[in-house]
This record gives sequence, C-alpha cells and structure tokens, in this order.
Amino acid sequence: MAMAGMISCSCGFALSNEAGNELAKGEAQINLDSERLSILPKFAEAIHLSLVDITKILPVDYRVDMTLSSRERISVSNLGYKFGDLVSNLFQARNEMILKYLLLNESIKKSGVWGDLSLTDSSSAARQFEGCEFRLYETSIVLIPTTEEPIRIHYSNVARIEAKDYSIAITTEIGERFIISKIGRELDSTSKELSDAINTLNIQSQSLIKDLVPSADPTVVRSASRLLKDGKAARRSDIESVSPEVWRAFEKKLEQTPIWNGYQYLKSIGREEKIAIGIKRGLMGDLTGNYLWVLIPIDNKNPEFGNAIALETARILSSSPKDSEMADGIPPDADTAIATGGNATYFFRILSRKDYAGIGGNKNELDGKVDSMISRMNELMLDINFRREPIFLSDEALQTEPKYARYKFAAGKIPSLKDLRQRFIGRVIHSSSEQWKSNVLALLSFNQSTIDDNARWEKSEQ
Repeated sequence: MAMAGMISCSCGFALSNEAGNELAKGEAQINLDSERLSILPKFAEAIHLSLVDITKILPVDYRVDMTLSSRERISVSNLGYKFGDLVSNLFQARNEMILKYLLLNESIKKSGVWGDLSLTDSSSAARQFEGCEFRLYETSIVLIPTTEEPIRIHYSNVARIEAKDYSIAITTEIGERFIISKIGRELDSTSKELSDAINTLNIQSQSLIKDLVPSADPTVVRSASRLLKDGKAARRSDIESVSPEVWRAFEKKLEQTPIWNGYQYLKSIGREEKIAIGIKRGLMGDLTGNYLWVLIPIDNKNPEFGNAIALETARILSSSPKDSEMADGIPPDADTAIATGGNATYFFRILSRKDYAGIGGNKNELDGKVDSMISRMNELMLDINFRREPIFLSDEALQTEPKYARYKFAAGKIPSLKDLRQRFIGRVIHSSSEQWKSNVLALLSFNQSTIDDNARWEKSEQ
C-alpha cells in the first residue's frame, strides 16, 4: 500500500473562515504529493498547503472536509472515482508527516506490516479499523490506520502482551487494549521482533541499574528497572521501597555532577519524599552517554513558595570530550542541558493558580496532584524523546521560526506537551551559584504573586 508519487484530479471546493463565512468556491484542480496539497481554481487564487497545516480530515458523503491550523475550513467534492484514492493517500502522506514531526527520532525495527486493528480505550469505548500498518520502533509500536492519525504505544507503558488466536493483543498500564489481527504470515516475525524490542529495553534498564549499584542482587535490579524502564522517573518513596541503596546510589551519582549544589538547595525547599529521579540512555547510544533527570516538587513546605515542580538534568558516564557538543542528537545551538550537566533548571505549575489557592493546606489532595504531575512529566518526556526546547520556546518563536515547525506541530498534536507548555513558569540558567539561587527565589516568588496562568517568568539577563 505504498503511496503514489502524486494525485491530480478535478474537484469542487469551498473555503470558509472560522465563523463559517464562505471565502471562495468553484471548480478546481487538486494536486497532492508527499508533503503538500494544492487547490488550483481557474483564474482565481490558488490554495497551497503543507500537510502539517491540516489539523483534521473528515471524509463524509464522498466529500473531504479539512480543518486548517488557521481555523479555516476547506471542503473538497465532486471527486468521482478518485475519492477513495485521494482519501487514503491524503491520510497516508499526512501520517508520514506526523511521524516525522512528532519527534520520533529513532530507528524503525520493522515496518510494512498490514492488518486490522481493534482498540478499546480506558473508558471502554471501542473502535475498529480495517487496514492498518504496524511499525516497530526502538521504544514504541506505532499503529497507522488508513483513515486515522497514528497511535503510538510506548513499550514502557505496556502492561501485558498476548500472541494467540492469530492476533497480538496489547494492554497498556492505563487499561487501553489494542488487538492486531489478520497479519497472516507476519504474525510470528512481528511477535518475535516486538518481544525482542521490549526485552532490549528491559536489558538496557537493568544494565543501567546494575552499573549504578553493582552490589544489587538480581531481584532488586529487576524491581528497580520496572520503575525506571525506558528512562521514567520514579519517586524516592517507590525506589526506597525496592532498595534504599538504589536511591543512595542515585544521589551519590548526582553528587559527581555540576547540579549537585542546586539539587541540594531545591531539596531543602521542596518535598524530599516526593522527589523523582530517572536514568536515561541517550538517543545516540555511547556517543551521547547516559543522564539523570530529576523532578523536585515545591508546594506547601514554605508559605512563600509553592505550586511548582523543578526539572534538572545531568550527564553521567561521559565517554568522550566531544560528548559535550551534542545532547541526545541535538546540535549545540539547541537546548544542551543534558550535555552540560545542568544548563538550566525548568519550573512548572502543579495546578492552576486559582485551584492551588483553593486547596490551601489540604495535604492529601495536593499529594495526589503532585503524583499526577510526575506521571504527566514522564509521559511528556517519553513523547518528545526527552527534548526540552518544545517546552520553553515562546508561542511567537513556534509560529514565526521555520526551524521550529516540527515543535509547533508537536505542540498542537501532543496533549501532554500542550498542557505542560501552559504550566511552564520559566527556566533559570546555571551561571554562578549565587545568581542561580537568586533567580530561583525570584521565579518562585513571581509564581506565588501572580494570578495569571499564562504569565511566564523571564530574566532579561538570560
């Protein structure tokens, strides 16, 4: 089911604005290639779109309705026998763009497997898709229905997999269930490669734990790796329930990094038992090494501060002086906190400022919100392969800078990223220790004093 190089046919079209007012209509030629869609009326203004500008595609009654990032709407009709070809190729081309722009910067292990998909979401709502491609990546399986957007399942979020009755059933930790069927002779090889990919991640996670705590016995290593698989950050209380020695090893490793003093200070004003730490292997393996990332909640311990969670990162196990020139495959002009071991500290709101004020001193309710925020941070960091640029870039930069086009698209397509951008308070660059601490206090004070959830702290000197 490979996509043709181009589709070109006659059509009728109508363009309307967000309010539903018609802007243009008539007969036209429609052209589709792997990246763009063009509508060419006779003696009228052409409409030329990148596929990433199309936010929604809805085929209905032999008409294709599209919503654009500008909130305009285009309806294409009178396609005749080309209707089916246009719909399938439009979805396929756009899905390829989605996978490109949604930060899947990792190698494909297996692709071109086609079958049917049945899915049940966490609310028990069920859907069926006839015709779906299945791809295996290093850290996730991607399901690509012919008339829907791709669905990405992180291996670290998989609770159970069953391969039987000529199908593969995947159940996630939040209760979603995906059944892949009718893949014929690809069943055995797909099952094996899926199992191998998950086992590879498990082995990597266990190896990182064993390197961190050489004296840990196999049971401790396996239990800790379940909490920390694929780079997830786990709370101190959960890690210590497996082995206090593992937590001590994490802090000992942090002590060897440039962020140690900052970590100690944030811990002193934060909720120590709620601190979460993860260990992540860089996307380029030995070239980018491994790094620790830390989440430190700061809520009601000090009445002057609160409603914040700090994110710190630190490189470990450096293998080359050139490692500092690259961070997870990101060039030096991008966010290099991973490489430099503490380039910046990032802060996020736990709740809306109004809701936080309403909770007051209700510790139990706040604890639940903190835990939810840590889970959300984990999901986000997995979704964007642990990049931070998509979080801190301004809306203006996303809208106007062509080099950030993929981040703009990701911010619109990944709900957790959109939410976290809204929660982003600001970042404090690691310069001198005194300046960093002064700016942290200024940021936390700003966060408590403003009631505008859209307000970001900024320091002009940075």
